[in-house]
Amino acid sequence: MAIGEEILRRLRTQYRIQAEEYVSLYTHLQSRDPFRVLVATILSQNTTDKAALNALKTLEIDMGLTPSAILEAGRRRVEKAIRMAGMYRSKAKFLLEVSRTVVERYDGDLWNMLKGDAEEVRERLMALPGVGGKTADVLLATMGIAHTVPVDTHVRRVSARIGLVDEGASYERVRKRLEEVFSTDSRHLAHLLLIAHGRRVCRARRPLCGDCILNSLCKYYQNLKNQP
Repeated sequence: MAIGEEILRRLRTQYRIQAEEYVSLYTHLQSRDPFRVLVATILSQNTTDKAALNALKTLEIDMGLTPSAILEAGRRRVEKAIRMAGMYRSKAKFLLEVSRTVVERYDGDLWNMLKGDAEEVRERLMALPGVGGKTADVLLATMGIAHTVPVDTHVRRVSARIGLVDEGASYERVRKRLEEVFSTDSRHLAHLLLIAHGRRVCRARRPLCGDCILNSLCKYYQNLKNQP
């Protein structure tokens, strides 16, 4: 069995995906609206999904989750609504600038931006303020527009410890490597399961290696065992 298939097989016996633990997935399942998913993903940057989801719900209650509603609300109201998500000034700026772009260039509908070749769509997304590779990939993978593995801190840490990628590999190198490891139709699931594993077992500090369902595949664990 290929390494990617074995990793997924083991992780699927350990974790059940709960949409509420992934703000982008939860938002997609609730709305099927790519703009809402993009807002949720921007809010999740450098914070927890729980904080991002609370901020998203506050935004919706206070002003609505459309580009025009966010623009009409203005910077101060947006900042106040998303304060709980951290980095609220920069995130509010990004949300306003993204909303303005969607209104002025895409008739207020982000779907118009997402038409065409997936790589070209990715480049257009990454040209938006506050949207880097990970944010673009989360949106594309969550919406089913592109089959890729978005790389957050948990995905990177687990992948490096197992030995799938080098510790200091670039975002794009990690993403491409994981696309090689996991089959096209399993990449979004791999993203979610690797996050779950990184949160609960393969933690940044004091990883629970002895309880890890992947430890027999893991270079990090093997190195620990071989230490005198």
